[in-house]
Amino acid sequence: MLKKVDLHFHSNHSDGSLSVREVLELVARSGVVLASLTDHDTIGGITEALELSKEMGIKLIPGVEISTMYQEGEVHILGYDFDPENEEFREFLDERSERRTKKIVETIRKLNSLGYDVTFDDVIKESPGPFVGRVNVAKALVNKGYVNSIKDAFTPQLIGDRGAAYVPPEGLSPKEAIEKIHSAGGWAVLAHPGLYKSPQKYGLNEFDVVRMVSWGLNGVEAYHSKHSRSVARYYHYMARLHGLKITVGTDYHAGVYPLELMDVPREIIFELLKAA
Repeated sequence: MLKKVDLHFHSNHSDGSLSVREVLELVARSGVVLASLTDHDTIGGITEALELSKEMGIKLIPGVEISTMYQEGEVHILGYDFDPENEEFREFLDERSERRTKKIVETIRKLNSLGYDVTFDDVIKESPGPFVGRVNVAKALVNKGYVNSIKDAFTPQLIGDRGAAYVPPEGLSPKEAIEKIHSAGGWAVLAHPGLYKSPQKYGLNEFDVVRMVSWGLNGVEAYHSKHSRSVARYYHYMARLHGLKITVGTDYHAGVYPLELMDVPREIIFELLKAA
């Protein structure tokens, strides 16, 4: 079996449906030998993941996905290979988690004002772990019969980006997230740049990437399960042009593990394996 890499997936410590053990077993069965658990704004599952990875024969890099705001749209920054025991970084992430919970409380308040009878308890019941996020709100809306599917909740009328009940991440820029990752000894990667949305544009361009390079950005997630082949090549070329690492991530949360559907050049896999 060819060696594979997946540096972006989630457990139920954030909005993934599987436990740390379950998601690592899935990753291992798929032939992944270099991996990173990148839960949203938390590293609560990292210690367990590092221990389990040894028995599964996987090289695991500590990871996290941090939500930021950039030009009226959400940008996610992936942090890798930091010191998970760094006290300052842990406190920073604990604060981000608290802000995320407050954001969900505000989302529920907005939904209530729009006539949707959803409570915080309804949302918490939809979380398989300590995390609470928009996906849990969406599940609560499904269970209440307001929408037919999770996808139907992520609309301009409800909790989609800039939707009527959307609440953006508070007070953090990509620059600050990159600096926090560096301060913990890690390196920072721009997550799924082709999925970025703002009122002005869809997808981040070279100007945006160069700007983030000036802030210390180390890499770009060119190969993502929701990037088309042409989009992946665009960011691959851009990363090469500016001397950035190129990473691979399924961004797995639930359902079918999409790694087999991703067309990743072998050279990228070899580069990541060599650098790990």
